[in-house]
Amino acid sequence: MPKKASLFLAITWTTLITFLSLVNVGSLGNSIKIPYKDKMVHFVFYFLFYVLWFSFFKLNTSWPKLKIKILLIAIGYGILMEVLQEIMSNHRTSDSIDVLANSVGAFCGLIAVTYFLSNKKGN
Repeated sequence: MPKKASLFLAITWTTLITFLSLVNVGSLGNSIKIPYKDKMVHFVFYFLFYVLWFSFFKLNTSWPKLKIKILLIAIGYGILMEVLQEIMSNHRTSDSIDVLANSVGAFCGLIAVTYFLSNKKGN
C-alpha cells in the first residue's frame, strides 16, 4: 500500500475512534443485542488501530522495536480516550474493562502482524 494511503487510513481510523469515544452516539447499535458488544467494538477499534499504524510505520523505519512502541502507543491512546470520556463528557464514563478490551485488541494486532510477517518471510 502506498505511504500516503497508509497514513490516511491510520489517521482516519484514529479520528473515528476519537469521535466515537467522545461524542454522544445515543442509541446507535442498541437494537442489536449481543453480549459484550461494547467490549468487542473496543477490541476491534484497537486491533485495527495497531494494524493500520504498524502498516504505515513499517514503510518508514526498521520494525524490530516498532511493534512494541506501537503497542504502547495504542494502549496509551486507549487509556487517554477513557480518561477524556470521564473528564469531557456528560454522557460517557470511563471504564477499566474498556481499557482492557482496548489493550487486548492492540495486543492481538501485534500478534496478527507478527504472525503475518513470519509467514510472509517463510514463503
